Amino acid sequence: MTKWHRSLEDRFGLFPQEQQLLMVANELNRANHQLNHPHEYRRALERGLELLDLLCRDHRWKKSLPELRRAREVMASYFCQLAPSDVSVLQKALIALHSKSWKMLRQNT
Repeated sequence: MTKWHRSLEDRFGLFPQEQQLLMVANELNRANHQLNHPHEYRRALERGLELLDLLCRDHRWKKSLPELRRAREVMASYFCQLAPSDVSVLQKALIALHSKSWKMLRQNT
């Protein structure tokens, strides 16, 4: 897998949890906008997987680790599918893991 966020790796744990989640959700949003472009869709999911891995390493997410690992498994299954498909359900599920990220998203719509 390509390393997309080399410069982010060391400082990802410094971001607030809600921002970390929204960064992953943003890549899922990008994937949804690339449904007609399978290569770009997969690249967005690959970036999302990398960010989700960084998020799982953050000790603050210890209580939510089973949910995050399941989300990673679901995201990886989307990545492995032959044809792109809508990932908005996964995106909403991830955002719902932290109330502040849900509120931040609602304020911007």
